[in-house]
Amino acid sequence: MNFFTKLTAVTLLPVSLFSGTIYFNNGAVLEGDIIGQNEKSVTIVVKGQKTTYGMKDITKVENEAFAPPPPPPPAPLKTDTKSVDTIPSGTVLHLVTTEPITTRTHTQGSQFKMALESDLYVGGNVVARKGSIVYAVVTSAQQAGRLVGKSSLVVTLQSLEVNGRRIPIQTQSLNILTLHGQARDTVGKTVRAAAIGGLINGKSGARNGAKVGVGAAVLTRGQAAGVNAGTLLDFALTADAKLH
Repeated sequence: MNFFTKLTAVTLLPVSLFSGTIYFNNGAVLEGDIIGQNEKSVTIVVKGQKTTYGMKDITKVENEAFAPPPPPPPAPLKTDTKSVDTIPSGTVLHLVTTEPITTRTHTQGSQFKMALESDLYVGGNVVARKGSIVYAVVTSAQQAGRLVGKSSLVVTLQSLEVNGRRIPIQTQSLNILTLHGQARDTVGKTVRAAAIGGLINGKSGARNGAKVGVGAAVLTRGQAAGVNAGTLLDFALTADAKLH
């Protein structure tokens, strides 16, 4: 056989050999060239020896020939604001604080950001995705003295970011007060009536991160009033918000 005959013979060899790995129920692993596979059996060639195994004894087969194509990349999440013109009054925004909010660092007029804790739906349509930025403002702030007085902070929302645009919104306010003296007497009943599950940092003790319901007040210990990052807060719109 001359050189050209050898070359032709190599060219005519079957090209249906695909590298693969068989994982058996007993923990054994076998690598070789898989030349056949169906729902009942798989045939593999290892060091020139062909063997067929039943699928009932096999946990998994990795086979280039039968590997499914990689899934397409996920489509970017989009909001549907074409079907919705307005976020109606009364809609509740479920938010999570992304930074501490306290009378030690925030004064009247201070602006800060929070984020949607879940997708915002209107009529079955998602108009803002989880994580969308919500802009808030401190409308009133009072820091207690070292020996007397109480700290308080009143927060409301200004706008919601939808598809890169800031949509003006009007919401109920959230009151944050220190847990002592007059605050305990005047606000404690309101908090319990709002059924938020306890007091933030209070004796009956909802943990930071417990959800604070719409229209509730938050009571905190110490001289400063505030909540930590990661606290869940609900705000209800008090007026329709126009998306267009």
